[in-house]
Amino acid sequence: MAKDIRWSLDDIVKSEEEFYAIVGNIKDDTKKIQGFRGRLSPDMPIEAFREIVMLEESLYEKMARVSSYAGLLSSGDIKSQKAMKYSSVLDTLGIEVSDAIRFFSHWMKGKSVEGMKTLDDANAKRLFAAIPELEYSMGYARLAARHTLPEREESIIEKKEANGIDVVSELYDKITNDFAFVLSIKGRKKRIGNVEELLKLTSSPDRETRKAAYDALLETYRNNREKIFTIYSAIAKDWRIDCGMRDFPSSISARNFANHVPDGAVDALMESCEANAPLFHKYFKIKAKMLGIDKLERHDVYAPVKTAKEKKHSYAEARRMVFDSLEHFSPSFRKKAEGVIKSGHIDVYPRKDKRSGAFCAAIAPNVIPYVLLNYGGRRRDVSTLAHELGHAVHDTYSSRLPISAMQATLPLAETASTLSELVLFDRMLEKAEGDEKIGMLSEKTGESWATIVRQCYFVKFEKAAHLKIYDENINEEELSSLYFETTRPQFGDSVAFNGAFRHEWCHIPHIFHVPFYCYAYSFGELLSFALYSRYKKEGAGFISSIEKILSAGSSRAPADVLLDLGFDITKRQFWDSGFDVPKGWIDELAK
Repeated sequence: MAKDIRWSLDDIVKSEEEFYAIVGNIKDDTKKIQGFRGRLSPDMPIEAFREIVMLEESLYEKMARVSSYAGLLSSGDIKSQKAMKYSSVLDTLGIEVSDAIRFFSHWMKGKSVEGMKTLDDANAKRLFAAIPELEYSMGYARLAARHTLPEREESIIEKKEANGIDVVSELYDKITNDFAFVLSIKGRKKRIGNVEELLKLTSSPDRETRKAAYDALLETYRNNREKIFTIYSAIAKDWRIDCGMRDFPSSISARNFANHVPDGAVDALMESCEANAPLFHKYFKIKAKMLGIDKLERHDVYAPVKTAKEKKHSYAEARRMVFDSLEHFSPSFRKKAEGVIKSGHIDVYPRKDKRSGAFCAAIAPNVIPYVLLNYGGRRRDVSTLAHELGHAVHDTYSSRLPISAMQATLPLAETASTLSELVLFDRMLEKAEGDEKIGMLSEKTGESWATIVRQCYFVKFEKAAHLKIYDENINEEELSSLYFETTRPQFGDSVAFNGAFRHEWCHIPHIFHVPFYCYAYSFGELLSFALYSRYKKEGAGFISSIEKILSAGSSRAPADVLLDLGFDITKRQFWDSGFDVPKGWIDELAK
């Protein structure tokens, strides 16, 4: 049995005593910022402005430490009483801090603040230019003034969200993490205690097992659909109301604005994804032939092909494979990825009450990122390791920036992760032959469909769902029908999409936690394909251009960062070009 590998959180917070000491420091910093209120004026000296901004950055970094600590404790054990206690402390603290220092952000946005002279555009430009790393983000925040409510209203909303809709979102996790799944395979019943283990069976070589896994998954969520609908309906209505108060033209516009991308760029991306969906119809038809069936059922989409039995990789082997591929691509990538392992910032294997899935958490500029896995030894698990370490590489490149500009905006956040996956895949494909190569090409093409087209249709569903839940008060049955009819066209006539999947929306956590998040996957994948294609043409000399993107964090607009490389994200042609990579895989499979 593999040795359990769990992360150490000591580099964030070493003890409960330190946790509360940091909380105390945050309260002290808050009082210091409040002390600046009388010194703020449009004509204030640059040095004084820089002082308050850097103090605010220090406060944000401390907040990030304690909130990350509580979050990672909970991820390691979702029932952790300590994590729950800390989260409760931080909920109250967050409201107190926001209330106390909101005057500063309102003043910088040019909003009216009682007892203070409004910051005009000319002086805002003068002051913001004094901190180049934050100039763009502060300027963008000023643009957000049109979507910002008066100070008192913002305070009320924040309090209500912390104790209202945020709790509703948490309730979704509490309910679904308690799910157990009962499968019936060849007349035998099998009980699986977590969704992560169940989903592994959806790519089983055995067709009956795949179907049984999906049946168990969808039946369990279907049996809880009314509770889940109540949660989703509340989230969608709350989001729509908030967007209306903030004068966003649509629900998705709020997410686009938060992502620092224009609505037109997202529209172009969505149009491209829908227009290129038939490329994958061709793949699904090829796959049906390789599986020896007339037409794929939905539960066949992730079926492996042309492999007798997939080789299992130990975690140690997976590490070597990922590091070898990154070294081949960029020694700097490898060094940064190794930092996560060497620092003990990784939690590797699944266990009871551990959060499912995988993620990378950036904590603060001087803390190496943390990675959570649920490693199972499959090729897909190796790819996930590359993906999450890619996130860590990205976060390490941008750690030169202050904390509020360190994190890349959502669409760029998948760049290094997807690139790392591509590099690993190409390296493994070079060594593969025969059936193994065919199996790898099929699996990667399927993953590409799931990352690009599937995510696009999730967002298409969300756009329709938010409208209909708010405007028409549709019920669960109508929402499930909407999901089925909205997402079915992604398969064309290449896959039989049966009615059981009408409740699949219940199993998409992003639509509950981060509405309209999913197009970031499509964005990141297609962008990475475009970057990788350039790298293949230009060689190692192009790495420096990639590093510039990764180092930018959110210190520049994503559209400007990419336009430097000649990529115009507002044009559908750019997104269409990203499909050249999966088209190459499909053409090779067709042979």
